[in-house]
Amino acid sequence: MVVNYVKRFHKDLRNVPSHIQVKVLEMMEKLASAENLETSGVDYRRIEGQKAGENYYRIRIGDWRVGMEYIHPNITLLRVLVRGSVYQSFPPKS
Repeated sequence: MVVNYVKRFHKDLRNVPSHIQVKVLEMMEKLASAENLETSGVDYRRIEGQKAGENYYRIRIGDWRVGMEYIHPNITLLRVLVRGSVYQSFPPKS
């Protein structure tokens, strides 16, 4: 799969603890080498309450969540925030 990220994701990633940064980079490698999200081996879940045509998911890394948009074969990483605050700013409001 093709893994992209936005500038906001990169800014978020700089502000997380270093051990979480390492796990996020490992997760990105898993996604890049997988054929699809189901075979990637990451703990993902579709975000509830989406409008038709939206494909937002979250990946759990301990108490942190990575918000992403998945349109096969492309993954765009959008946010990485602590569990309590990620759902206030993700998914993005249209």
